[in-house]
Amino acid sequence: MLSQQVTDILAEILGIDNEDITLQTALAGSSGIKPVDLAKLVIECEQNFRITIHDEDVHTFKTVSDLVDYIEKAKTDR
Repeated sequence: MLSQQVTDILAEILGIDNEDITLQTALAGSSGIKPVDLAKLVIECEQNFRITIHDEDVHTFKTVSDLVDYIEKAKTDR
């Protein structure tokens, strides 16, 4: 499942258990996810799902769910 793959990638980047990440996990602010971690997440998602995530869209990802929705749309738009 796509959402599980994204949470697994993020957990690996952050060095935490993937069970600590939900679709509502914030990708900025108080969640502790640093900009460099978000950049790594974007790069990993681009490689794993063979999509392009445009730089101007990254700021719209407030939660893991937002990123998952973007990836699903990008994959269907191909």
